[in-house]
Amino acid sequence: MTTSAPLSFSDPSPWHLVNTDWDETQSDTFVLTGDRCGTPGAAMQGMHYAVHPALCCVDCAFEFEIRLNPHSDTGVVFRARDASHFYLLHFPNCGQQSRAQHFWVALSRMDDSGYLRRMRMSLVNGVPSTRKDIWLHVRAHVEGPRVTVKVGDYGHVAFEDATYRGPGHVGVYAWRDAALRGLRVATPRQLDPIWEQGPVQRVNWTIPAPMEERVWQQPIDVRRFHDGEMVMQANLQKVITAGSDAVAFPYLMRSSDRGRSWSPPKEIDFMGDGNSWSPPRLHLTPNERLLLVTPGRDHKKVFESTDRGNTWSDAGTTNLHIGPPRDQPVQDLSPAGFLNLRDGSILAIMLSSALIEASQTNHTVWTWGSVHCQAFAARSEDDGRTWSEPVNVDASFLDADGNVVTGNMDLTEGSAFETADGRVVMLIRPVYSPWMWQTWSDDGGRSWSPCVRGPFPGYAAPNMVRTVSGAVLIAHRMPGLCVHCSRDDGRTWDEGTTIDSSVWAMGSMVEVEPDVVLYIYWDSDYSLMRSQRIRVTPSEIEPG
Repeated sequence: MTTSAPLSFSDPSPWHLVNTDWDETQSDTFVLTGDRCGTPGAAMQGMHYAVHPALCCVDCAFEFEIRLNPHSDTGVVFRARDASHFYLLHFPNCGQQSRAQHFWVALSRMDDSGYLRRMRMSLVNGVPSTRKDIWLHVRAHVEGPRVTVKVGDYGHVAFEDATYRGPGHVGVYAWRDAALRGLRVATPRQLDPIWEQGPVQRVNWTIPAPMEERVWQQPIDVRRFHDGEMVMQANLQKVITAGSDAVAFPYLMRSSDRGRSWSPPKEIDFMGDGNSWSPPRLHLTPNERLLLVTPGRDHKKVFESTDRGNTWSDAGTTNLHIGPPRDQPVQDLSPAGFLNLRDGSILAIMLSSALIEASQTNHTVWTWGSVHCQAFAARSEDDGRTWSEPVNVDASFLDADGNVVTGNMDLTEGSAFETADGRVVMLIRPVYSPWMWQTWSDDGGRSWSPCVRGPFPGYAAPNMVRTVSGAVLIAHRMPGLCVHCSRDDGRTWDEGTTIDSSVWAMGSMVEVEPDVVLYIYWDSDYSLMRSQRIRVTPSEIEPG
C-alpha cells in the first residue's frame, strides 16, 4: 500500500454528494448538517453519501474513527462508479441493539434496484456499543473480494463478495447523527477517475395519502378482500409526538387498484381520539367479516361492518382481553394483530401488557432474560366471536425440583405465518437477545415449542406475509428498514435487503398480485406514510 492520505472536505475538488449536505466546516469529521432526512424525494430517507472525486482504486485500506448514537449508522464507500453501484462497509446501530450492548458490522451493496443489499452482517464481540461519547478506532482492508475489519483492540470480522471487481471511488456514509472522523485511505495503485454523474439511486416508494398539512400518518392494518379491494386503517396525529400520551385519530382508506391509489382518509368518527400506541385494530376474518377491535382497560369492544367499512354495527364485546380487575399480568394484541389459518381458525398474537414483576410469575434462574415481557397466542374457532385463553408461546417445563418454569421473559412483539404443511412459525422481537426468537406450533397455536434463537436480529417487526408461491417476507428495524425473504417456509433466510431507512419499521404487508407484496409503513420523520411494491423472484426481491 502507498502511504495513507487523509481525506476531508477541505480537499480541492468538490465531493460528489448523494442526498443533502454535510457539515463542511469540520476539519476532519464527517457529520451531517441540516435536515437529517435529506433531500425531499431521495431514494432512502436520511441515508447520505459523499464520494471523493479523485480517489479511484480497486484495493485499498481505510483507517478512521466512528461514533454511534442509538438509531444511527456510518461507514465507508468503496468501488463506487456512480450513485447506484458501490459497496458500503458500515456499522448499523438501533436503540434496542445499543441498549442490549450488541455491536454489528455489515457489508452491503447498492445496485440498480435502489435497494441496499446486505452481503453479510456479523455480531462482533469485544466492542462497546452503549456509550454515545465513545469514538471507536476502525481499520479495514479491501483486497479482491475480501474485506477484513478490525474495531478497537479486540473486534475482528471478515467478509467476501465478488460482485463488483472493477475500480471505483471511495467515500463516506452516514444515517442520522453518527459521525466519522480522521479518515485516511491507502491504495497500491490510484487510477484515473471514472465517476459517472448521471445515474441516480432509484426511488421505489410513493405517498399513498398526500396531505399539505403537517400530520403524522401511522398505517396500522391493511386488509384485502377476495375480489382484490383493500381497506386500510391508519392513525393520524395532528399534534405530533412519540410520547406515551400521544393522541391519534383513526381513519379508513380504500383501494380498488391493488394499492396504486387510495381514497381520501375518512375518520372513524364514532371512535374519537385514542392513544397512538394502542390503536383500533382492523381484521378480515376467514369468512370475510370485517371487524374493528378497540382496546379498553376492562374489555375490548368489537364493531362489525357488512359494507366494507362504510358503516359499522353497534359495539359488542369480546373475551379476547379482560383487563383489570383481572390479576396481572394481562395480555394485549401485538402490533402483528391477527393471523388467519387455513382451517378457518384465527390466531391473536399477543404480549404481556405491562412489565412483569418477579412475584407475578414462576421466575427462576432457568427463565431466560430479565423480568420484562412474555409473548402469547389466543385462538378462535368461530370466526373471531370467542377466543381461547392466551397460551405462552415459549413452552413451559419443569426444573430439577419439579417446579413449572414459565416462558422466556425476553419476548415482546411476535409475527407469524403458516407453512405449506400447516405448521405455524413465529418470530419474536427480543429485549436483550442479539437475534430474534423463534418458536413453532404444530396444532394451530394451541401449544408451542421451546423458543430458540432465530435467524437474524430484528426489532419492530409486525410486517410478515407468505405469498402464493410460498415465499415469506418479514420487515423490521435493523439495519434501517430491512426485509428478509425465505423460500423454504422459514428454514433458511436471505441476508436481508434495506429498502428504506424508516426508523419505525411499523406498518402492514399484503400480497396484491402473485408474488407481489404491498408494504405500507411509517416514515422516519413523523410525517406521511410510504408505500412500496416488492416483487419476489427466484433469486432475490426486486421493486414491484
